[in-house]
Parts: sequence; structure tokens; C-alpha cells
Amino acid sequence: MKLICYFKPNNRVRGIFLKIRGILLRTFAYLPMISIASALGLSLPFFLLSLISSKSTALSILEIIIFLFSLSFSFKSLAKKFLSKKYVISYWIISLLSLILFFINDFRFLIFFQFTSLLIYVFNYTSQLNKLKDFLSKSMESLAFINSFDGIFCGMLIYFLHNLNLVESTLINVYQYFLINYAISEDRINNWFSIVIVLIIPFVLSVIKTVGSIKIFKKVNKIDIAKGKTLWNVYATMLIISFLWYYIYIYYFVSNVIDFHSDLITDIFMFSSFIALYLICWWIIYNLIRYGAKDTKEVIASWLIGSICILLLAVFNQIESELINALTWFLPILIPSLIGEINSQFDTKKYKKKPIRTEKMDRHLYKTQLYAFLTLLMLTIIPKLIEIIWGLKIKMELAKLINLSVDWMSEFIASTIIIFFCFILSLIIGRGMIWLLQYFYLNNHNGYYVYRHNMYRVLINRKYKRNIHKSRKNNG
Repeated sequence: MKLICYFKPNNRVRGIFLKIRGILLRTFAYLPMISIASALGLSLPFFLLSLISSKSTALSILEIIIFLFSLSFSFKSLAKKFLSKKYVISYWIISLLSLILFFINDFRFLIFFQFTSLLIYVFNYTSQLNKLKDFLSKSMESLAFINSFDGIFCGMLIYFLHNLNLVESTLINVYQYFLINYAISEDRINNWFSIVIVLIIPFVLSVIKTVGSIKIFKKVNKIDIAKGKTLWNVYATMLIISFLWYYIYIYYFVSNVIDFHSDLITDIFMFSSFIALYLICWWIIYNLIRYGAKDTKEVIASWLIGSICILLLAVFNQIESELINALTWFLPILIPSLIGEINSQFDTKKYKKKPIRTEKMDRHLYKTQLYAFLTLLMLTIIPKLIEIIWGLKIKMELAKLINLSVDWMSEFIASTIIIFFCFILSLIIGRGMIWLLQYFYLNNHNGYYVYRHNMYRVLINRKYKRNIHKSRKNNG
């Protein structure tokens, strides 16, 4: 009966559909990463070999090296019984045919596919990459959505780059429509157009990409969020990263439009590189989801405090810029006293137990000090750098772009945007700094720290064992 059911038309069609779906998902999820890895992996050895020989000879040497590596790795896999003989023999035949076609018919492009197949082969049958395999397998559907979504957007930008006359004529028609029908000035249309390009389009695309990818990841990996918990911090982090990433796409597009220079192969390679590099950002989101959801009230409180701090900094920036310079140095020093010693204000007469600072508070103080210092430092440095490099006063330019009826409100919103950007930049730099410092100073081999048992845990374990011993003695 099972055999008859298997050969039913519906089952066969469903099986074919699932196989096609799996192939498409893997293609969309891994193609940008594999393509860029192959291109970079071939470029460096080709460059080094071309220094001592001609380009044609360097390419031929590289082809032979790849062929020998493929044979040796397949022999190793066969010896360890990772693969069957049929699979290995078919791989040898394909590699040998590719080598013959490369030299006889001058099919130079085959070297790229050979190196790509070698990378896939090594990746699938190397045990040292199990963590990366686990990450990619769990994220396959989400990565397929992210890469296809960004791929469509980048494809549209490439189309616009190579059809600038069509874009220009469309924009002229839009300008004329608003001028004739609504009598709107050209400057205001320019401002609206800038806001749409700079803010609205990246924000809308970031929201769709963030919500879609995280929901797909939760559904595929069967992640349930308990009541009172939330992943808002994860959504916010990915939204901000995606927003900045769309700026990278738009900046590349605008810079090519201004330079009146575009090459199709270069544009495809650059946009594919940007899409592939987003995998690093998704790795951050993947780890944040793995750490689990946070308490909703705690997240709301942290967002509220962060918003108040940003608005206060915007007000201080309006009043006097020298105050920001003073805060850069004094605020990180005051934070341990303001937050870390808040338990000194606890009424011990009213309550018997006194709150004692924990490791969580120490970590919180460390990060708060670092992020506060970096935010204020960025707020001091970035406007100066923009003024030195491009000759623009960023705050005044943003205020002109916002162009509200009340001047101080435009400047206040401009200051808030700048501070928010500096805060996000400080979070990125701060996390990078913490990771590097941990990697260097908390390494066992460097000897900067001596590792001992956590005494609190030891005391708890001793107390637990003592209570167990007493209960057994009483029962006996």
C-alpha cells in the first residue's frame, strides 16, 4: 500500500515541489555568500601568481592547484568513509572534464565554478565548521527572504543606474505634475524627494525586512515567546542595522549617478558583496534571539530612559555645545555613583533586607559608562569631521532639510537625529570594543586574569549540601 501511495500523482508532484523549493531556498540563502567567498578566494592567489608570471599562466597554475586540492580532499573523504564511492567517482569525472575543457576549449570561467564546488565540498564535510553549519541551517529560510528582498531592491537600483534617461524623464514629469496641479515650489519638491529617499524608503523596507525575517526564523525554529516577555530589542536592533544598510545601497547608487560612471559587472559584484556582508549582521540578530526574550516592563523602562537621555542631550546641544564636552568627561565618572550607589538610599529601618550590588549591576554599569562616553565623544567628533571633510555644518543642513515653520523646532529635531545616530554608532563601536577587550584580556594564555570558582555559587552549593545532609539525618 505504501508503494502504491508513493506512486500516486499528488505525492509525486508534492515531492518534486518540495525538492524545487529546497533548491531555491538554498540558492537564495547561500548564493551571495558563496559567490563572494569564491571571488575573494580566487583573487588573492591569482594576484600573487600574476606577480611572478603572466595572467594566463597564473590562471592555469591556479586551475591545476584547485584540481589537485579537489582530488586530495575527495580521497581523504573516501578514506574516512564520509562519502560513497559513486559520489567520489562522479566528482572526479566532473573535475577532470572541467580541467580538460579549461585547457582545450579555453573555458576560463570554469575555474570559478570549480573553486565554488570545492568550497561547498569542504564546507559540507569538515567537522570544524559545525557551529557555522548549525547557524546557516537554522537561518536558511530567513536568509533566503533577506537576500531575495535585498536582491530585488538592488536589482532595481542597477536597472535605474543603466537607464538614467528613463529615471530623469520620470522625475521631470513628477516635478511638472506637482508644479502645475498644486503650485508647489521646486525647492519644496526637492525637500520632499530627499525625505522620501533618505528616510521613508529605507525605513519602510527595513520594517518589512525585520518583521518578515524574524517571524520566519521563529516559525521555522518553533520559538515561542512566554507571556510578559518580548523580542522588541531584537526587532529594534535589526531595524536600525537594516536602515543603515539601505543607506549603503543608496549611497553607492547616488555616488555612481553623480560620477556618471557605472559598469554592470562591477555594480552586480558590489551589490552582491553588500548583500553577502549582511550575513554578519544576521549573526548578531541570531545570537540575540538565542539569548532569549527580555521582560517587557524592563524593555519599556530602558527605552523610556534612553529616549529621555537623548532628548535631554538634544536640549543641552541647543543651549550650549561646550556643555556636551564637559559631559563627555564627567558623566561616565558620575554614573557609578548615581546608579551603582542607589542602594545607599534604601530605608533599612523599614525593611530588614538590604539590596546588595550583583554581577548584573557591575556589567550594566560597565556598559552604561562605555556607551555614555562613546555617545558624547561621537557627538563631539562627527559634526567636526563632516565640517572638515565636506565643509558642511550637519546640524544646519538637517534643519534646512526639515524646514519647519518654527526654526528652533527644526534645529531641535536635527539635534535629536544627530544624537540618535551617535548613540547607535556608540552601541556598534562599544560592542566591538567589549568583544576585542574580552578576546585579548580574558584569554587564559595571556595571564591577565586568574580564574577561580565563583564563591557565591560555592556557598550556595555548600548550603544546599548541608541542608540535604540534615534532612537525611532527621529522616534516619
